[in-house]
Amino acid sequence: MSNSDAHKEYGLSQIKPEERSYGFADTVWTWFGSGINTGSWFFGGMAASLGMVFVLQYSLLWLPLMMIPWAAVAYIGYRYGASTAVVARPSLGTKGSRLTGVAQFLVLIGWPSVNSFIAAISLSHVFGAAFGWPVFGQPGSTWPMVLGILLTAVAQGIITFLGHEAIRYLERVAGVLLLVLGGWVSYIVLSQWNLSDLMAFRVENPAHSVAFYIDLAFGFSWTWAQVADFSRFSRTGKAATLGSWLGLNVGQGWFMLIGAIGTIGVALQTGNIDPNNSDPSSTLATLGLGLVSFLVLIFATVSTNVTVLYGSGMGLLGAFKGLTPKKALAIIVVLQLGLCFVPMGFDSFLHYFETFLGVIGGLFIPLWTIILVDYFCIRGARISDRDLFAESAGAYYGANGWNPAGIAALVLGFLVYFVLAHVFKDVAEQITASFPAILVSGLAYWLLAKKPVAALDSGLERDA
Repeated sequence: MSNSDAHKEYGLSQIKPEERSYGFADTVWTWFGSGINTGSWFFGGMAASLGMVFVLQYSLLWLPLMMIPWAAVAYIGYRYGASTAVVARPSLGTKGSRLTGVAQFLVLIGWPSVNSFIAAISLSHVFGAAFGWPVFGQPGSTWPMVLGILLTAVAQGIITFLGHEAIRYLERVAGVLLLVLGGWVSYIVLSQWNLSDLMAFRVENPAHSVAFYIDLAFGFSWTWAQVADFSRFSRTGKAATLGSWLGLNVGQGWFMLIGAIGTIGVALQTGNIDPNNSDPSSTLATLGLGLVSFLVLIFATVSTNVTVLYGSGMGLLGAFKGLTPKKALAIIVVLQLGLCFVPMGFDSFLHYFETFLGVIGGLFIPLWTIILVDYFCIRGARISDRDLFAESAGAYYGANGWNPAGIAALVLGFLVYFVLAHVFKDVAEQITASFPAILVSGLAYWLLAKKPVAALDSGLERDA
């Protein structure tokens, strides 16, 4: 990869239409492959305590509606060939948009800690079958888990270095394999229990309410922060928006269903349900699936992690001016390796997963809200290409590089979310923390922001 190509690949420059390579099928498969991940499976297994009716409602209705604003961000990235960090410039200012890069970096560097840990559980089963080593949860399983994390981290680091084209082909293969695995699990469960048994299952006194899982769902779904980093490579608006929306909804919604079906199947088989054992490896082991299924899960984890690590690299470069792609990648590889061990410091992986989603949701819920209010409501879907990519001046540079209205609205949104989610938890269990944060941050920006009064240059374009 030449220096010019690397700058385009990882940098903040505009991607011109003739430089784009993602078609509709590429985008669908990229996000489908990202959505069918071990975290989606685990999330479905957790939500199974509310019953299959809730899981179906979420997968078929709430998730598609929830992801429409996310797809709108993908459209902005496509329309201007801009990365996620650049898309935030009009609402936060050129320097303020680096906060987006920081948030994107932190969120996406954290996701591999979830997925890689689950992959290491699968690898511990592989090691157990091949060498007789202890499986995760058994005495002496620490070193097999450490080795599993290391192998996963090295593999995904190499593929991430190869860039978005390598990721595109990897996601195609992973999608096919996971289609087969998901169908296999569904067949085993449905062949042993009637559909009516699965639909009737429900925990009498679930630990959390629907509102709690909606908050986790926002944290799980809206934090695909690299959405514009990939949509800018799309050749058409349909590929960027509908392709991204369709791929993620089908992949994530379907794999959540698979996780719920597997967890309920295990509960019917064993007589009890434990959300701590909702991870795919524990489910597959209990259902008696073989070694091949664990290998597919490992491959799927790597395919998901390279996508989020790529986005993390984009965030890091957007946050720190002058950082080279190679240095950013080196930082990411080292940090994600260390973060993969963080779940071991919690009393359970379930506790870590809930804490992680509860934190990252508060970062991107107000951020996406402000970006969309700015673009569609304040600016009437009008942005100047020249000003958007200007580094030191222009209509979106802001006051000393910051847009005070955007920063204030962002902080208010953060505060509302975190106060509800972590202080007034009983209130959040009833009304969620997400919807109040969306309302407050969006309204605050609407009231504080002013329409640009200066005539924009001839590069200004109105979206169709």
